[in-house]
Amino acid sequence: MSRGFLSRRMTLLRRKQQGTVAILVGLSITVLVGFAGLALDLGKLYVVKTELQNSADACALAASQALTGANTNQLAIGEAAGITTGLRHKVLFQKDTVTMTPNSTVEFSASNAANSFVSKAGLSNSQALTMRFVRCTVNKPNIDTWFIQVLNVLPGVAIGQQNVSASAVATLQASQVTCGLPVAVCSGDLPASTPVGTWLVGALGSSNNQSLTGSFKWVDFSPPNGGATELGNILTGDGACDLPAVGTPVGQPGAISSLANEWNSRFGIYQGNVKPGDAAPDQSGYAYTDFATSWPSKFNAFDDFISKRSANAAYQGDTAAGLNTKGTIKDSGYLLANGHDRRLMTAPVVSCDAYATSQTAPIISWACVFLLHPINNSAGGSNATGETRMYLEYRGKADDPSSPCASNGLPGGPGSTGPLVAALVR
Repeated sequence: MSRGFLSRRMTLLRRKQQGTVAILVGLSITVLVGFAGLALDLGKLYVVKTELQNSADACALAASQALTGANTNQLAIGEAAGITTGLRHKVLFQKDTVTMTPNSTVEFSASNAANSFVSKAGLSNSQALTMRFVRCTVNKPNIDTWFIQVLNVLPGVAIGQQNVSASAVATLQASQVTCGLPVAVCSGDLPASTPVGTWLVGALGSSNNQSLTGSFKWVDFSPPNGGATELGNILTGDGACDLPAVGTPVGQPGAISSLANEWNSRFGIYQGNVKPGDAAPDQSGYAYTDFATSWPSKFNAFDDFISKRSANAAYQGDTAAGLNTKGTIKDSGYLLANGHDRRLMTAPVVSCDAYATSQTAPIISWACVFLLHPINNSAGGSNATGETRMYLEYRGKADDPSSPCASNGLPGGPGSTGPLVAALVR
């Protein structure tokens, strides 16, 4: 075999190898571009999904506001509200308008079962009143992809435009209310006709045994455990926020040792075992008593308190309030920096007759009460308030929509007693 023949064979082989490498490089680039496109296009679709979910959530929350069961036209009202609100949200990086169709986008159900949602069309008035859940479904079809379609050159791959959808279910449920006060209001002293602003009066025992009698009692939310220590922790903490349901027995057997230090911390007054860092004050510690220079009318001090709180007014002192708290009073600056909502509380309403005989009584309902003044740490003061009398102001039922104890629309748990608010459930 001649040297020339071998040279021509080697040249031909090199050319074939170069062609194979070119094909492999081309395929590799295609796959790499495809994977890069997959990341970019999936990111784009994820953004669209998020935008559609925002639209569906807004639609469902707005539509559920109408599901009160008090209007036979509630489904039409809810659908219109849901579509109007949902259309405010755009997709594809806030460029395109969402498409929403009556009798399709918004569906209703009496339960939360996935297959029970139907459009308002064909439902009778009586059926419409039973609808309590709303589902909004939003779609965005024919979304162009940027790079991933390059993979279509591979055998068996066919990637086209993409469709994305999102849905949300909402209903009306009870909202959170202000956390509970470890004081039970006597139902016999709180008839249905009791005006908002009424002062409820209780009698304090001696400084060594500050039990309560009269219109309210100290109460343990988990009897017979806890006792005075638990009550003190509730007063220095946020309150009893995991409230039991109506009908749950509550009570406090035995004597209660003094809780003045814990109670007074809510007014920005600190003494003894309760230090400033242990308990946050309210945004105002200004007190209301029946003393002549404080609030002798003994009615509706809350309206004045609103302005006092906005100014972070501190406790005015024992002389002006007619009390004898003996504590260190924090000023307005401290209340501004550290104050929370500490004087509006939810209190259980119980039968105090039953409470007296069995040391527990079931919760009948919940009341909103306003903490008016600190407690004397010992006998003294210019009048009997804080020494032998203690006042709370009644601010209405806790589930009244106008109650200041109601939340700012935050959905609550199964035992919540606040006004109904829209909440996403799926």
